[in-house]
Amino acid sequence: MKKPELEQPRPQLVYGEFVYWLSIIAALICTIAPIIALAFPQGDILDPHYLFSALWKGEAPNIVWQQATGGFPGGHFWLRNLSSGDAIIQFGLELGCCCAGVGLLAASISYLSQKPRSYGWAIAALVIAILIGLAAAGIYQQTA
Repeated sequence: MKKPELEQPRPQLVYGEFVYWLSIIAALICTIAPIIALAFPQGDILDPHYLFSALWKGEAPNIVWQQATGGFPGGHFWLRNLSSGDAIIQFGLELGCCCAGVGLLAASISYLSQKPRSYGWAIAALVIAILIGLAAAGIYQQTA
């Protein structure tokens, strides 16, 4: 006798699709962007040739940043330099990290569009998506 197949709730499918495709796009960006950074190092914040040399020597991150750019420009330096190769790499990483937030936003909408509506789950998903967005923009930061 064949077992009945369980039906996956629509909001979970929506979340999964968004996370899946955005992760694929982020992986492609993170694969192509280093090639751009190496091909056009003059536009980068941190010269990749110097960076790789310093990494192989085992230099500390603060020394690398100090010698390359005069100090660490902040975690969201890429937002001010979107045309540089290393900023495109950071964008790919950020997209990969934020795909859960986009998926939760879509799931929240899906929770509200289904019958019966699941207001509690929609609000929970929306709050978490907002926290992810604020963290990605550098507005919300956890301090030690």
